[in-house]
Amino acid sequence: MTRVTTAIGTLVLKLVGRRKSLTWQISLLFASISFMVIAAMGLGIDRMLRSEMLEADDILLLSNMALVRNRLARLGPAEGIRISSQFVEEADIGYRKLALALLDENGRVLRASDEFEIPVAELPHLAVPLEALPYRIDAAAARDIRKRFGDLGHDWLAPDGRCYRVLLGRLSLPGSEAGVRIHAGLRTQPVYVALSFDRSLPAELLSRYRKGLLETLAISVLTAVALGIWAARLVLKRARRIAATAGRISAQALNERLSLEDTPAEFMEASVAFNNMLDRIADSFRRLSEFSSDLAHDLRTPIHNLIGEAQVALSRPRTTEVYRAVLESAVEEYERLSRMIENMLFLAQADNAQACAEPRWIDLPEFLENMVSYFGLLADERNIKLEFDVRAEPGLPPQARLQVWADEVMLNRAIGNLLSNALRHGPCDCTVSLRAVVGAGGSVRIEVANPGSGIAAEHLPRIFNRFYRTNSAREASSAGSGLGLAIVKSIAELHGGAVGVESRAGIRTAFTLCLPGAGQI
Repeated sequence: MTRVTTAIGTLVLKLVGRRKSLTWQISLLFASISFMVIAAMGLGIDRMLRSEMLEADDILLLSNMALVRNRLARLGPAEGIRISSQFVEEADIGYRKLALALLDENGRVLRASDEFEIPVAELPHLAVPLEALPYRIDAAAARDIRKRFGDLGHDWLAPDGRCYRVLLGRLSLPGSEAGVRIHAGLRTQPVYVALSFDRSLPAELLSRYRKGLLETLAISVLTAVALGIWAARLVLKRARRIAATAGRISAQALNERLSLEDTPAEFMEASVAFNNMLDRIADSFRRLSEFSSDLAHDLRTPIHNLIGEAQVALSRPRTTEVYRAVLESAVEEYERLSRMIENMLFLAQADNAQACAEPRWIDLPEFLENMVSYFGLLADERNIKLEFDVRAEPGLPPQARLQVWADEVMLNRAIGNLLSNALRHGPCDCTVSLRAVVGAGGSVRIEVANPGSGIAAEHLPRIFNRFYRTNSAREASSAGSGLGLAIVKSIAELHGGAVGVESRAGIRTAFTLCLPGAGQI
């Protein structure tokens, strides 16, 4: 058993070292489980068989010892045993595997059958009192005798390899004056009976069983390895399909998806996650393409303006005032490019988690009042009225503090972008409102609203995308870059919040910025 286990372990190590693949790991796991299960069952059966055989041998020896006791009792005094040459033949049980010997109290052999080969020195040291044996020996009686007198049986291995089970019994018989004991007022002389049973055949059967177990283990392990490889390849077929699908994906083929109809339950979560990943990649690729296109468009316009103005100015000599006007126009375009690059840099940092918000408690009334004052000049230029309002949600205590947990610089930028858009796209002589509602835990909902033509419904889902502008917006203003609302969305997400928009044509357009409280970020 040890050699087979060592050989199998060496084979396993070679296989693992040769190819560390999931298929081999599954097949070796199959083999290990088969080996452990069959080995455990085999060892359990081996132990049970050995115990049952030993118990059967003891029952056989004890039963025949009771028969010998009865015959000795009928034979008479111990002296009769000495002179009776026919005792062993008469007491012969007739089972060729049993052998009998009679000994006196000094260990001298009185009579012995020809098959008795056990040396006197190898006999058990303890003898079972034959008077204590019941007339009928069964498993329960054998266990009772073993419990009272211990394990009296003894195994002896002959030089030729045969195995014997030996039992020694003691019986007190009536005797003569010489060499007798006084027991209960009677003259008795002890006689020892030795019974041996040749258990080579049971041992051979047990050896054959163990050999068969080893062969079964080897065949089972090899079969389990083969079945494990087959099962692993069958199970991993789905994984190879995922790899094949991934291999077909390219920039021109982003529509590949895994079919979920025949997907096993164990691979369903991985397949759904893979498809979702492909959706995100396709969406990111689409957005990147649009971003690149819009970026090229927005950079091309100011650069073409700069080149055109410079070429016109250099086409012939100009006055100082003309050159100055060209330079002032160029500065405006440079400032626009600078703002665009700054906004793009901020969005890139936000996407890569490089922009770290440093929130703190900000007093909302004071903060919004400063914002309104800052944008007051721009509002006055268009005769637009700016108003703001800060209040707590219904149900909050009157002493609730009107604060927001946010990064002041980022919040200033987000609200500034919303106010700038509202003032730029709002009609003259209108009112732009800035309202903040403080909720439980310090959460805040900030709304910037203005009347006007509104935003078409088809634009609302994409209004916060980078470089996305409605056609009317593109035509009405060359100052916008299409990044303001995208920055507002990034700032909200950096704070764990969200943005939203509602627009009703000709009535009202409202942008909302929702920020969670301090314990919710």
